[in-house]
Amino acid sequence: MAFRVQTLKTLALRGAANGYITVSTKELGRELGVSQQTASNRILALLDEGLLTRKLGTRGQSLRLTKDGIALLRKEFADYHHIFEKRPSMTIKGKVATGLGEGEYYLKQPEYKDQFSSKLGFVPFEGTLNLKVSEDDFEKLGMVQSSAIEIAGFKAKGRTFGAVSCIPVKIGDAECAIVLPKRTHHRDVIEVISAERLRKKFGLNDGDAVVLIIS
Repeated sequence: MAFRVQTLKTLALRGAANGYITVSTKELGRELGVSQQTASNRILALLDEGLLTRKLGTRGQSLRLTKDGIALLRKEFADYHHIFEKRPSMTIKGKVATGLGEGEYYLKQPEYKDQFSSKLGFVPFEGTLNLKVSEDDFEKLGMVQSSAIEIAGFKAKGRTFGAVSCIPVKIGDAECAIVLPKRTHHRDVIEVISAERLRKKFGLNDGDAVVLIIS
């Protein structure tokens, strides 16, 4: 993990988080304090793991961090921030959207309910509040992922129910949590649970703006 963060950070400081940069393995090795061969091997490893993308041209190779590469640096930043700083409140804005009704099915499972009760301090209403969010707001969740509450997966009724991470938040005076499945490809919708039916409590309709506060 250490060499990944070190290499990605060095490239990001050169501008590779925002676009392709041209850099030779000799230059990179010098900055990292390693041999040219080691620098080359590190680049290949990061490419294989999907943390870097590369273009080859007549002037050499151009490198750019992928979303996963940037997310890894954000996670590293969040860890150090958590160690050295008192985290200020963070806000996430979203707009209410109609879900597929899957949240109700999952929240009815006793194994989830028991964990939510013991780890979050409330038994959630059997339904989620779905919010469409911007990519920038979704990325903020990575900065608090290190303090997320983990809900273990389990097997029941012949199927597997996956693990999820929960990030405690508040909407107004309501104690809530953002639920993030471990395997999700949706980066524009988040699901929020609470002991109360949030749509009814706040009179929410599709398209209404909601502000979540993470403290």
